[in-house]
Amino acid sequence: MVKIELYKAGKHYKGFVVQGHAGAEEPGKDIVCAAISVLFQTALLGLDAYVTKELDWKMEHGYLECWLPESLPLAEQEKVAVILGTLELGLGAMKEDYGQYFKVCKRRWTGCSK
Repeated sequence: MVKIELYKAGKHYKGFVVQGHAGAEEPGKDIVCAAISVLFQTALLGLDAYVTKELDWKMEHGYLECWLPESLPLAEQEKVAVILGTLELGLGAMKEDYGQYFKVCKRRWTGCSK
């Protein structure tokens, strides 16, 4: 199962962590893992393109985390909201048919270390 954690402080996204494998099919043929990977890697590309401060991210086999810089300008916060809100829409669309292979947890960001 893929565990997805989305971190927010109020209405502002702070980061995300994705880990694990869906197990819907054998590795290399698992469309659920591939779809989740594409959603998150595309979101990371979008964030990197529209956030002017450096992102803190790490990617390994079966693992991706991304943390947004503190105190983004309002215009960038709005872009982040659109990018990660669209990511959530994509996950929601997958939930009906493939929800048994992943879990989304929304976490309140407290400003503590990752």
